[in-house]
Amino acid sequence: MKIKLLISFSMLSLLANSQISILNSDMPQVNDALRYSTSTSTFDYTTAGANHVWDFSKIQVANQDVQKYNSALSTPYLLQFLSNSSYGIPQSNQSVGPIGNFASNVYLFYKTSAAAQVIVGRGATIQSLPLGIVYAPKDTVFKYPLTFGKTYASNYYGEQSLPTLGTLKQAGSRSTEVDGWGSITTPYGTFDCIRVKSIVDEMDSIILTGFGIPFPNNKIEYSWFAKNEKYPIMEVIVNSATSQVTSIKYKDIYRPEAYVNNANFSASKTGGKIGDTITFNNLSFGIPKSYNWTITPNTYQFAAGSSASSENPKVIFTGNGKYSVKLSLTYEGAADDTLRTDYITISEPVVAKFGCSNVMPRIGETVNLYDSSTGSPTSFTWSITPTTGVLFLNGTIAKNIQVQFTQTGNYSVQLKASNAGSTNTVKLTNYIQVWPTGLTRVEAKTFAKIFPNPGKNFIQIELNEKQATQLNLFSILGKVVISKSFDPLSESGINTENLPRGIYFLELKQNGEKFTQRLILE
Repeated sequence: MKIKLLISFSMLSLLANSQISILNSDMPQVNDALRYSTSTSTFDYTTAGANHVWDFSKIQVANQDVQKYNSALSTPYLLQFLSNSSYGIPQSNQSVGPIGNFASNVYLFYKTSAAAQVIVGRGATIQSLPLGIVYAPKDTVFKYPLTFGKTYASNYYGEQSLPTLGTLKQAGSRSTEVDGWGSITTPYGTFDCIRVKSIVDEMDSIILTGFGIPFPNNKIEYSWFAKNEKYPIMEVIVNSATSQVTSIKYKDIYRPEAYVNNANFSASKTGGKIGDTITFNNLSFGIPKSYNWTITPNTYQFAAGSSASSENPKVIFTGNGKYSVKLSLTYEGAADDTLRTDYITISEPVVAKFGCSNVMPRIGETVNLYDSSTGSPTSFTWSITPTTGVLFLNGTIAKNIQVQFTQTGNYSVQLKASNAGSTNTVKLTNYIQVWPTGLTRVEAKTFAKIFPNPGKNFIQIELNEKQATQLNLFSILGKVVISKSFDPLSESGINTENLPRGIYFLELKQNGEKFTQRLILE
């Protein structure tokens, strides 16, 4: 009987000893650097209670990084936080709500003491200016000692004027409970722990000329702590609105394989012309120590004060061709890079042009329309109006197409041509005139010869008899656009440079005879 009582007493003592208490001395201090891994594994993270066992030993590593606890003196925000903070933690832009849409180099600043850990504000660089939002009241994250069953709540608020944007305001509340104790196992090890759950309701607002744009940033934070480990053994963040896990990370050792595919980026556009500015946006995981951009060939220059070591450089391209872009990163103890071959295409602007094998076909004849655009277009879209009476024999998106017409009339042709950086459209009105099938041409004696036809800027006129002749040029609608006395002794033709491109009729009258010929300007 005594032996049973002794065993029972020993087991109760063991359980009592595992109910740990977390103090400020168990938490991070300034200049600490703690390695963590992230994961996308799914598991039950919500359960808690007394003497609970959390087994996350099968969790898979997605990425890894090092979180540093920097003195405000080593950040751009020493003026705002040097005197009122213990350290600042750099934040990934994806994790800080609306600030991440237009800011960089974001930090959360903490003040620690034996009584509590509080967030005193947030720093961010906006339009190259380091700005700080100082909270009053502050966001109380932990009240020490952290023991099972402890609850507390706090509110926080801060605002900061933004250059050219207005005012950014942050207001929120935090409700915290130490809702479990027991043991936790991760790939890093097994530890006696407590679990802390915080419900954070935050509303960030951008105020523009008195009008507020609200951005809710509500979340639930689950944190597991062990004695003397400083950083949470595990931390899970959940979006309150969607119940989706947005972050899973745990304290870990160095794992080289976790850095594969960390480097990632995008471009504001992947095609353009010489002189265009393209912005490269870093989308890499975590917070790299350094960036190095390599672009080949070297016919480019960095713009707006950026360089090869900028996080999001701006680049002006000075030569046509395809450019490959590589982003190399260094992390604490690791590196990664991503190369995108022929990622950017720079080319001269497209100028759409086309020709035709026969602008006066008869019904049922095959007409070839062929592209003659400059700028090396890679895509083409043809259209003909009116659409009735038109048969496209090989579609409308080829470089050169074939068409047939089933109705007489005048048809307008349009070509839209594009390359990676530009698009241009040309339309020739009443370009094709379709005649009935049974019509035959009547060859008559003429006293004049005009050429070239089709023509462009100048039309030559040769008369059999070198004497003054009345010249009239009509548009396709019958409007007189040129009417003059033509003298072959002093003139060789007419200037058509300023006339719209299209179909015309040239009429010559001499010695009671009239000569008329269809003229095309292209």
